[in-house]
This record gives sequence, C-alpha cells and structure tokens, in this order.
Amino acid sequence: MKILIIEDEIPAAKRLENLIADCRPEAQIIDVIASVEDALEWFKDREEPDLVISDIQLADGVSFQIYEELDLECPIIFSTAYDQYAIKAFELNCIDYLLKPYNKAAL
Repeated sequence: MKILIIEDEIPAAKRLENLIADCRPEAQIIDVIASVEDALEWFKDREEPDLVISDIQLADGVSFQIYEELDLECPIIFSTAYDQYAIKAFELNCIDYLLKPYNKAAL
C-alpha cells in the first residue's frame, strides 16, 4: 500500500509515519507534503497513491481546497485536532476522520 501524508507539523508527520510502520509494516510512505500548494503540484505529474492521510489545517490553507480542485479516486483519511470539519470531510471521499494526537488504536 502506497500512502501519501499531507501534514505540515513535522512531529505529527513523524508520529504518523511511525504508527503506520507499526500497524502496517508493508505500507510505503511515498511522500510527506506540508502545504496545499505543494500537494496540488505533487498530484499534477504522479499517480494517485492507494491512500492519502491528510491534515485539514495547513500553513497555507485548508486541505479541502486540494480535493475540491482535483478529482481523486483514492480514499482519504482526514486528520485534525478539531471535530468541526467532520461533515465536510465525508463529502470529499473521506473514509475516516482521525483526531489528533495520533494513536495506534485509532489508526
């Protein structure tokens, strides 16, 4: 399984990478992206991953902008410290919604 992480907080991204490695050692983190702009650029010339784990609040905007501009087929797990975005997340091909801080049981 190829996983793309969109997360602008370095410690949170590292924690997520470690949890994925613990839960699914066969999974491959193909990239970690920190902004809406970089994510849009990344998807221009690459195949979709098998899964995207995407923080909602990024330094340059809300990650929903990415999925409103692109027509992705891959499933998305949104993550955030706030529960107020849940309804919007499920409107955008979301298969799950993780609240921070990340933990192994939730993942």
